Amino acid sequence: MANMSESEEAPVMTAASEAGSSLRGPFLWLLGPATVWLWVATILALLGSLKLVDPRFLGAWGWLTFGRISPAAFLSFVYGFGVPVGLSAALWAVTKGGRLPLLGRRWCLATSFLWNVGLWGGITGVLAGESRSLSWLGLPTFSLPSLGLAYLLSAGWLVAALVSQWEKTSLASRFLLLGLVWIPWAGGAAALMLHDPAVRGVAVGSLEWWFNDGLLYAGLGAFALGIVYLLVPVSLGRPVAFSGLGRIAFWAWALFANLAGTAHLVGGPFPLWMVSLGVSSRFLLWVAAVAVGVGFWVAARGGAAEKGDWDPSWHFLRFGMSSLLVAAGLGALLALPAWSRYVHYTVLEEAQLILFLYGFLGMTFFSLLYTLLPRVLGRPWPSPTLAKAHFLLSSYGISFLVGLLAAGGLFQGVGLDDPDLPIHEVIVSLLPFLRSAAAPATALLAAHAVFGLHLLWLVVESGSSRRVEEEAALAGSAREGVRTP
Repeated sequence: MANMSESEEAPVMTAASEAGSSLRGPFLWLLGPATVWLWVATILALLGSLKLVDPRFLGAWGWLTFGRISPAAFLSFVYGFGVPVGLSAALWAVTKGGRLPLLGRRWCLATSFLWNVGLWGGITGVLAGESRSLSWLGLPTFSLPSLGLAYLLSAGWLVAALVSQWEKTSLASRFLLLGLVWIPWAGGAAALMLHDPAVRGVAVGSLEWWFNDGLLYAGLGAFALGIVYLLVPVSLGRPVAFSGLGRIAFWAWALFANLAGTAHLVGGPFPLWMVSLGVSSRFLLWVAAVAVGVGFWVAARGGAAEKGDWDPSWHFLRFGMSSLLVAAGLGALLALPAWSRYVHYTVLEEAQLILFLYGFLGMTFFSLLYTLLPRVLGRPWPSPTLAKAHFLLSSYGISFLVGLLAAGGLFQGVGLDDPDLPIHEVIVSLLPFLRSAAAPATALLAAHAVFGLHLLWLVVESGSSRRVEEEAALAGSAREGVRTP
């Protein structure tokens, strides 16, 4: 086993006061609104699950139709929660865990405000019917300038800092850099092409799926993998094993995550080479995920035995890596023509998406928050019970939600393939699974509410302790005869 050296991969463990002096404000400006957007996304997703089984639910509210709240839920999670957490991880890596000073903290506040104002306008526009019906490209045009400017101002210097030290950067920083660069490049290219009169018809469909899966894997997925390499040394005291295998996984992820989206075009009026490229890329992404997983579990096998107390960050991280392996493998299988014949356009594809979004991305992001926020705020998490409740509600909610949708998707696919079975009977057979999915969706909402209240408790306690320390320092200075303001 070829382990990475301590200097190459293990992050710097700084004192809380040292990190919090420069990162406290920017982290709260990024992660405070992100928690609110996480609530918004979960509430909208729960309403969508209820609307799916009973369209009369909130039927008098035209802006709460399923076709509006379902994309609004995914957009809120991706752009409101996922992107700010990815930026927070990059900020932590660039400042070497808060050891390097951060200049321009008010600038960070301005960009966070600009981002959230643009996103609020975009989500409101989607609910008002201004969406372009293009999944994760569905934000209204009027919200894009604010979002694009905010992202470039906040991520530009992070990219410059990582590129300038490319030869010295760890695998964590390289994955984070991949996510930072891909999002504005692909987002800008997609926005320009959608306004090109020549891009019409089936070209729009191929562009949509290229961007959707690219954002899922090359953008947010790269952020999450960078967080894995960032946190394993903190949780286990040792880096991810097999550094050479990890480098191969990085280049495979960088090359093929951008091409996996065309696998959704199977059976459509597209060139065969385009669909085959997407299917092959799905399998190569699975191979890359397995390569990362092997290094992770080898490191965990020795490090987990040394852990004593219940560590929420480690449990969230372990659940996230398990979800990655299952979601990547399921995505590769669903892309095969022999399988897609039965499961294309079924809720089994929705199950795979939820497992990747909430199982891998969401749980890995929570692992980062449970690790870094106490170091930035200078206080431990107030209640281990709330942290454990958050993990249990999240893990059970995701597991049951994915399991119910996967089982319902199999029944739905078999029914759709039967020409003698009326379509309304297929829909009726799916309803029990959809109705049952409301319970785990409610558990997810409760989990995110618990986390939000726990975070608020931590912020209040850290603010109180900070005021006490400042008053004590002023009192000490006065006793020593030092002039105080």
